[in-house]
Amino acid sequence: MSPNLADVRLLIKAPTIFPVLFAAIAGSSIKSIASWRIQTTGGATIGLIEQCLGSQTITGAILTQIRLRAVNCMAILTVLLWCLSPLGGQASLRVISIIPSYPSNQVELTSLNTFTQYQYGYGQGLSEAKTSIANPLIAALSAASLLANRNQDLWGNIRFPLIENFEKDSTGWMDVPQNDNLTYASLVGVPVIDLPNSGNTSFTLPGSYLSISCPILDTLHQMNLTNFTGPDAPSPGNDDDCSWTSSQGGYQFQLAISEPCSKSLDASMERTRNARKLIWESWDRGYAGDPKVGRSPITRAVCDLTTTYVDANMTCEPLDGSQSTKACNLSSARRSVNESHFHQNWTIFDLKFPGDSALPIGYNKGILYMLTSIFPHAEQHGGLEPVIGYFIHPYHAIGDFFGDNLMSPETTSPKVFGTRLSQLFNSVLYLGISPSAFTGSINMTKIEKGPIKNTPVKLTAKNTHLQHVVKYNRFWLAILILSSVIIFCFALVGAYLHIITIAPDLLGSISIALLQNKIEGIVGSSTWSSEEWSKNQQDTKLWLGDIQPDADVGCLALTTTAQDVAPGSIKGRLYH
Repeated sequence: MSPNLADVRLLIKAPTIFPVLFAAIAGSSIKSIASWRIQTTGGATIGLIEQCLGSQTITGAILTQIRLRAVNCMAILTVLLWCLSPLGGQASLRVISIIPSYPSNQVELTSLNTFTQYQYGYGQGLSEAKTSIANPLIAALSAASLLANRNQDLWGNIRFPLIENFEKDSTGWMDVPQNDNLTYASLVGVPVIDLPNSGNTSFTLPGSYLSISCPILDTLHQMNLTNFTGPDAPSPGNDDDCSWTSSQGGYQFQLAISEPCSKSLDASMERTRNARKLIWESWDRGYAGDPKVGRSPITRAVCDLTTTYVDANMTCEPLDGSQSTKACNLSSARRSVNESHFHQNWTIFDLKFPGDSALPIGYNKGILYMLTSIFPHAEQHGGLEPVIGYFIHPYHAIGDFFGDNLMSPETTSPKVFGTRLSQLFNSVLYLGISPSAFTGSINMTKIEKGPIKNTPVKLTAKNTHLQHVVKYNRFWLAILILSSVIIFCFALVGAYLHIITIAPDLLGSISIALLQNKIEGIVGSSTWSSEEWSKNQQDTKLWLGDIQPDADVGCLALTTTAQDVAPGSIKGRLYH
């Protein structure tokens, strides 16, 4: 069963409360026995009174029997009674245990296929992309420093790690480093739909990203950027591609992607292809569009384009009780072992539209155009294109590079250059699937039935809730019940004896010496301690009653002679 938190807090205090209540009840009841017994016609021995008065605490109960050398039923019962106090306290502590339980159930989640066509390749899509893709892309670039160590983007989508940076083998699961050095494949993550609003949800998220490696990062000493449409354009040199699609970012940089020799070369699982080539060119320093500024060397990167398929193990939970915000942690990742994937050299640049024999001519230029035109006014104000600035200082790419601060991407290493170029491309390609889906407004019907359909990816996840389960121990429960019943009955007996005891309760107080006691026949020594008096006279009987039964006004006192106390004489009298 699931406990109420208030009940749990009360049960935690029980080991402290039980001994206190036990001591109060036991001490009072034992004293009531002595007060009642000494008024009966049978009287009470000094040993019995001392046993009762000395046994009002657990320590006194044991030490009193030792001091009196008492080995009788009263001594045994008193010690056994007080033994129930620690036993009952321990029983109240051990009778129940709050055990965390993690019941789980399977839930179905939905994600998007990341290996799909870009939506805005040509025509009206080029204009639409300037707002639908450019705005979230600029937001992601502006927040690069915030996203550096987060596995979720600005909209809570899950970012895939750049698995090439830490993999040790090709197919096995690898623990993701839990530090600040993890690099992600994109500034934009992948949405996961229908995450539960409570509990921890664990699942494996499959996906893919464009991987760009640039073995060549050098400098060209020429007056102009390369004309990739002219007869002198360099050959891709990979046996599958013969031409280029290119786009220029103002006067400062340009991008070019190789295109296949035959437009019928589309992605097929039955064959492979050589990796496409990508060439980056940018002016090292100076504003190339200003004739007053001299030309400078050109930074050139020659890169290979491939696709990395990855699986990521994720666990998500609501953040601070919020149902809309989920915090997701990445535990491990691997290269996907799904045999239905295309060869890694096929990229989304090779995907054709359903029903078409090939991609439209120049369709991939729309992707390059997005990157080269996202900041159309940067160079007009004398600054560096933020796309170039991202390679140099990714956390300050926007607005920090002017005049003498212009620098060359060649100052980075080929590996870093390829990683940052991949992050830019993947951000555009992800947003190009459906910008609204990645920025928080998901319409699966529109995505599934749009001009470029995206088949949702169904995920089976395990949703786990933390529940506190109460379990009880039968042995300790029996001891607790026994202790509670005995002390309850003892409390009733003590209360009853207190009610029927008529004489004032003076036992255990020095005021008993002020009574007009009539003690005869007791021989002792004035040097004896109270312990010696009790031990030596423990068999002497005492009575508390009216020692002047024939007088008009009675007198209550202790006596050692039974004849001095008439039975019942204490009732219905006046006393002085």
